[in-house]
Amino acid sequence: MANLTFREKINLENLFDMSSGYILDFSNSSFARLVGEVINIDIYGGAGYQEYTSKANKLRQIWKNEPDNIVGTLTEELLNNCEDYYSKRNELTDPIKNKIDEMRIVVSRLKGTATQVNLPKKQEETLQTLIGDINNALSRNKPELVLDRLHTFSTKLLRQICTNNGIETTDNKGKNLPMQSLAGMLKKKYEQNPLFNSTFTISAIQNSISLFDQYNGIRNNQSYAHDNEVLGKLEAEFVVKIMADLITFIDKAETYREKMENKDTDENFDFDIPF
Repeated sequence: MANLTFREKINLENLFDMSSGYILDFSNSSFARLVGEVINIDIYGGAGYQEYTSKANKLRQIWKNEPDNIVGTLTEELLNNCEDYYSKRNELTDPIKNKIDEMRIVVSRLKGTATQVNLPKKQEETLQTLIGDINNALSRNKPELVLDRLHTFSTKLLRQICTNNGIETTDNKGKNLPMQSLAGMLKKKYEQNPLFNSTFTISAIQNSISLFDQYNGIRNNQSYAHDNEVLGKLEAEFVVKIMADLITFIDKAETYREKMENKDTDENFDFDIPF
């Protein structure tokens, strides 16, 4: 549950015009998209959100179910939309501006100093569950709790990416290959089918193979995956940020590759490099 006071909730409800069950001028679908994109929660099908109810009640459920950092991140985005909403209606008065600024201070408190990472947004249920666990631990400033879950997330995502590229993810005995092997084969694929414009990027992926290998050791010997002496908070935060950046870059590269492959068949292709 987010640490919102009764007064803060009332202020947010008034700003977002929630008394009638609505939230600003969002439709059900546009509100669901915003929540999904900003905090990766399915408000109409995710765990704890299956009950069909109004948009206002969905937001109240989020306040009740989610930790400070998640609620702070969503509230920040809603406040931005709120300012635009009142501006378009020529109703952005000084009292409303002041109240929005006051709530932005609340957002800063909710987001606090917790470690933040931007992992790829995925609809696959297991990946969504892992992202939820990761965000929950980070919102409580517990990066050491993330080491095992991020390893699972990264491995599963790398396997999906390799499969999409026609790369085998198991050895000749049917055993799943480790992350460093998957990254190595993906790097060879990118060399054979040039995707990047510099050798720097390929070199960075090459170096990531060693990092993935060492991350396996941390997961097995210095995380809560087993009965280990866990890596300290400072190093755990550094490891989490580096590994999250690596897996996010590879995912973005894949998005770019898919767009390039569809360029000739999609007349609405948007040449927007995602990194």
